[in-house]
Amino acid sequence: MDKNIWLIRHGETALNAKNIVQGQGINEPLNSKGIHQSKLFWEFYKKEDFDLVLYSDLIRSQQTIKHFLTKPIQGVELTTLKEISWGINEGLATSEEVLLRYNHAVSSWQNGNLDERVEGGESAEELGQRCLFTIDWLKQVERKNILICSHGRTIRALVCLLLEKPLSRMEEVSHKNLGLYRFLFQNGKWTCSVKDDITHLIP
Repeated sequence: MDKNIWLIRHGETALNAKNIVQGQGINEPLNSKGIHQSKLFWEFYKKEDFDLVLYSDLIRSQQTIKHFLTKPIQGVELTTLKEISWGINEGLATSEEVLLRYNHAVSSWQNGNLDERVEGGESAEELGQRCLFTIDWLKQVERKNILICSHGRTIRALVCLLLEKPLSRMEEVSHKNLGLYRFLFQNGKWTCSVKDDITHLIP
């Protein structure tokens, strides 16, 4: 079955605006700007024929797509869509020490060491494994037009894996709040036609 995928990042939170690390351990709701972004996205895409909406177990993901669930559309929470765990960095402002730990992990991933992690956190390898589970699930589910709301680092991993690129290239994938990626699954292959688009946020 051919499938159309709309993949978005959640709307802005207060911690996003303050450059405070969230990750999967911080369950921060959308701020007023994020709520407005989610409404703009809904207005722009409410006529799309979605037959499945997927979201993580974090409230910022759920709030972003809640307008679509007022329609007779099946909604499914997938914990595999949650953000990466940033370990001891979570809940902290981006100080020099926090950035040092973050940059060490990311540079290690770029050099192919996917088992590296911020202390107490999740490795790129572990993130990749649950993203592969999500992709396999998408291939098998009997739905054609699927809206997915996930998180920044998870989106970076998903996009790489969908396009059959190594996770060492995750930094090439941008992920603005409410940025949209569109994928088509056809003849066993994923193709991307839209990358981190925010046209829907322009009044």
